[in-house]
Amino acid sequence: MSQTSEQYVVFAINGNDYGIPVLEVSEIIRMQTVNWIPNSRREFLGMIQLREKLIPIISLHTIFSEAEKELDSKTRIIIIHTEEANQNIGIVVDEVKKVMFLPKEGINFPPHMAQQAWLKGMFQQQDSLIVLLDIQTLLTDVNGGYSYI
Repeated sequence: MSQTSEQYVVFAINGNDYGIPVLEVSEIIRMQTVNWIPNSRREFLGMIQLREKLIPIISLHTIFSEAEKELDSKTRIIIIHTEEANQNIGIVVDEVKKVMFLPKEGINFPPHMAQQAWLKGMFQQQDSLIVLLDIQTLLTDVNGGYSYI
């Protein structure tokens, strides 16, 4: 594939499509039991154990002020390797839809998006709009620098 495209994992939250670069994803796993931690931040769902490592789990529903959806067989946890904390963090999504190459010239950045540093742009595909996230910035901005780790 050419240097003018980037590969993204496209996922859904409450019917809206979002994308994050494949290179930032360590793995995608099925939803599993999350151990809740008392007195934690609202978006922090708790911890899971994955191959003898504790992974903090974050709700993108809460971060985006979306209603929580009931977990089902399509619910996934996307494991992201954070650069700043040098640790993995899981984000819960309704479903992972696909992995696809997006041409850089097709990514738009509307002016009203400038106020959100964690938005990389938008990509229009047939009848759907994919909001592209800078997941590293999103996790840092929302949580003040990975304070739940």
